[in-house]
Amino acid sequence: MITVDVRQRRATQMGRSDQPCGVCGSANVVAMRSHAVRRGAAWINPRFDPAPRTHDLCRDCGAKHRTENGVRV
Repeated sequence: MITVDVRQRRATQMGRSDQPCGVCGSANVVAMRSHAVRRGAAWINPRFDPAPRTHDLCRDCGAKHRTENGVRV
């Protein structure tokens, strides 16, 4: 039996990003924050870590650029 840990993430829009897209150069870029959603046994796990992440998302080409403290990495 193979067990696979499938974690779904929920993303929320934080606002517009001040940097253009690094792929297509578009200014239609938004800052996003995502975190893991509790599923299954995670509901009873007291040490559940939602592992928050931030990234910039280009609305024109769909490219994601990972960010840390508002700065692209």
